[in-house]
Amino acid sequence: MKNSQKLVLILVLVGLLVGPAFSQSLRSLTDPQEGKSMRAASGNPFDNSDSAHLDPGEVLTLAQLEGPGRITHIWFVPSSHEIRWPRSLVLRIYWDGSDVPSVETPLGDFFAVGNGMRALVDSLPVKVSSYGRGLNCYWEMPFAKSARITVANESKKDRAGLYFMIDWVQLATAPQNLMYFHARYHQEYPPVMGAPYTVFKGSGNGHYVGTVLSSQNAIGHWFGEGDDYFYIDGEEIPSISGTGTEDYFNEAWNMRVHTSLYTGCTVFEPRSPDARVTAYRWHIPDPIIFKKSLKFELERRGYVINSKGEDITHSGPRPDFWSSVAYWYQDDIAQPWCEFPEFKDRVNPEIVLHLPEVVDSIRHSAGIELQVNPYNRSTYTKPWFRVQNNNIGEWIEIPFQIKETGHYSMSLFQHLREDNGIWKVFIDGKEIYDAGLSQIAGGYRVSLVAQQPIEKVNKTLDFYNVFRKNEHEDYIYGQNRERKIGLFDFEPGEHSIKLVCIGANPQSFNPETGQPGLNLSADILSIRKLPFGNMDDWIIEMMKMEEKRQKK
Repeated sequence: MKNSQKLVLILVLVGLLVGPAFSQSLRSLTDPQEGKSMRAASGNPFDNSDSAHLDPGEVLTLAQLEGPGRITHIWFVPSSHEIRWPRSLVLRIYWDGSDVPSVETPLGDFFAVGNGMRALVDSLPVKVSSYGRGLNCYWEMPFAKSARITVANESKKDRAGLYFMIDWVQLATAPQNLMYFHARYHQEYPPVMGAPYTVFKGSGNGHYVGTVLSSQNAIGHWFGEGDDYFYIDGEEIPSISGTGTEDYFNEAWNMRVHTSLYTGCTVFEPRSPDARVTAYRWHIPDPIIFKKSLKFELERRGYVINSKGEDITHSGPRPDFWSSVAYWYQDDIAQPWCEFPEFKDRVNPEIVLHLPEVVDSIRHSAGIELQVNPYNRSTYTKPWFRVQNNNIGEWIEIPFQIKETGHYSMSLFQHLREDNGIWKVFIDGKEIYDAGLSQIAGGYRVSLVAQQPIEKVNKTLDFYNVFRKNEHEDYIYGQNRERKIGLFDFEPGEHSIKLVCIGANPQSFNPETGQPGLNLSADILSIRKLPFGNMDDWIIEMMKMEEKRQKK
């Protein structure tokens, strides 16, 4: 074959590969565009108070669009003192006058971050910027007659703010062969022992286009040995089956935090009890087509480890709490296949201390100055808390009340700045490894932390801003991050977390003193009561069930 012929063949192959994606983006812009561009927004022409507000329990209609038309872009900027607002705010979309929502999902999960957490997402149909502040959706959503978009604030105690813009195109006639966009949230808290997790179940004519899966792991070690199964049009044996949970999300040998066009892992905590994970996969180049029905299941299997750190099996049923959002299109409006749970059932019971609001209760050493400073973009909607400190060895102690005996996960929402130091953690006056299970990242193998030598357990929190996602904002405002501290058994009464300054990050610098930065700043102390019982008892029952299954 001549070089010129080879070149032509290469160009043809490249065209076949990139053609569909390219035609959906730049090339299509050269074609005449139909319809009238429209927008529904929270803004007003009078002043800068552009945010809508939702009282606890309030449902707000953001837009009532009269079509035919198609939604092309949705932008939200939420805010609330409810730190789990990604789970308390619920998005619902209704097509063509139906009273059944075709989209019904917590806001955070719809935008590919589960468990009430926040993260960056940079994918083709969903983009989340500024660590959870700017939520963008580019799923195409056509409708024949009308569209109604609502957001509900299902928190019972905290008000929410919401900036929004909904961009859409009003059309003269309804799109031919219209397929309605759907997204539905599902969870299984607690799981059914040995049963697969159902991500989606539906009937009709359509195609499945995306999955967001979140896990709150009940035991340590690797959770994702389960295979994916797509049962198409009533199949008993699935046409599509996979090789593992991370494989379905196009990862390999574990999962890592990343975000890309079609797949990503937005949250992945160390492999220990209460590890929280979220991953997404968009089936945009490879939709799952169904004519009558579709059922999508994931096995909930993986490594099973007991409280002593012993590996029981490398592939057994696990008791993890799973939740998900399924995304699909179909030619009619689908009936819900699962119930939508209440907010209290979507999150763990949680003690939340906003540190600027409890500063008077915080004990400290003589060389410390506690400061409550004006509004800060990282802590948004309220002042921010800082410990002004120039000396190694200074300390603060934050008391908190426990009302119920239980197993608790403790997190500190750190406010990371360039003038902050490194602080050692004590719980109820004890070293963290004596008080419970440390989950501060680094310095140990989490799955076996109880067996590690003391010197290998990480006992410190670095408050220096190592992220620097946005330089000009970071220098002024810092970054806000939820940092897991550990798991602890608490009895009713007063408890405390004590932080002692032990030094500075090598890069930390205090511009006020010219010395290494030793300050501390934080926003919230969170103590979540975990829903898991005695997992060793669960494991014993699971092994008995597995033995019976293998004998059949």
